[in-house]
Amino acid sequence: MKKRLRKSPASLPSAGLSEEDEKVAARTRTLMQWLREESLPGPEKEALRLRIEDTISQKTERSFSSSWIAMAASIALLLMAGAGYLLLRQNTGSAMQEVASKLASDAVETRLQLADKRIIRLSEQNASLVYEKNGARIQIDSASVIEQQIAGRDQQFNTLTVPYGKRSTITLIDGTKIWLNSGSKLVYPAQFDDDTREVYLEGQAYFSVAHSDEAPFYVHSKHMKIRVLGTEFDISAYDDDVQTSAVLVKGSIELTANPNALFGAKNQKISPGTMAVFTPETRELATSQVNVEPYISWKEGYLIFKKAPLPDIFKKLSRYYSADIQLGSTTARDVTFSGTLDLGEDITLVLESIAITTSLKYQQTERRFIFR
Repeated sequence: MKKRLRKSPASLPSAGLSEEDEKVAARTRTLMQWLREESLPGPEKEALRLRIEDTISQKTERSFSSSWIAMAASIALLLMAGAGYLLLRQNTGSAMQEVASKLASDAVETRLQLADKRIIRLSEQNASLVYEKNGARIQIDSASVIEQQIAGRDQQFNTLTVPYGKRSTITLIDGTKIWLNSGSKLVYPAQFDDDTREVYLEGQAYFSVAHSDEAPFYVHSKHMKIRVLGTEFDISAYDDDVQTSAVLVKGSIELTANPNALFGAKNQKISPGTMAVFTPETRELATSQVNVEPYISWKEGYLIFKKAPLPDIFKKLSRYYSADIQLGSTTARDVTFSGTLDLGEDITLVLESIAITTSLKYQQTERRFIFR
């Protein structure tokens, strides 16, 4: 059996074609050239290119009539339109992600970086920021005010970086309030556009989004994008976690898992009391009905667990207290804990309550704790 050769659009035959046919073929070649130059992720670009070429190749082998050329070009146009829309929609999210990737976390203080590169250090354990006057004025901890220039319609991003051991709340210019957990970054425009509101998150945050029918609110993260008009939800998107999750408290949200993929993105609309979990390694998106309180209680200063594995608990506590908490034996990794932990207490009291409940013991060396 002869192996079928794929013809490149660059080598589409032109002999015997009408003037109109040649124009369609030329447009198809232009589209393929655009694809080669565009900045889609490598696997997505290759998949898109092969689909277009395969379609054209099949039609060419049968008959290179004007109807087949038009059909192939139409398919190519539809695919390219999808790619173009994806790139356009990702533009702001990608720009904010790049900003976040270039910022180093401060191990001690919460930091606000303005569009003009000024860095404001916030020493409070739970810092508070409120944006006023179209983003040009920022009130910090009800004690001080800073101002920044808002220049026209150009993209200008502010970034709030919260280290381990600290938390922060921020009220954006539209009235949306966000609680940022320890070890998180939030990138956002100093001033929103009229028709959309977009932010980028690394870490964990609780959103209470101000309602607007005219300007949907988007939360971008590395593996998930959420679209809302006005609602309350929690999203956890730490880089060192194997999953990204969202828990809806009020209203409704539309989420897209694996949003950077042209063909592999997964869309889901969820209702209150639903948790969506995306696993990048397997590209699986799962939803379930949950009691939302254990997933959002951190913003009120306590954690609720029900038969939770100790490794998961210690990861949360390590972030919250900026401490190193480890399990020193393999048997301890299988131990679970149920109960409520008051994060307002000293870390030693919190760990002591876990040790008593689980019958484990721990050793402490400064800020390092090892359970056995």
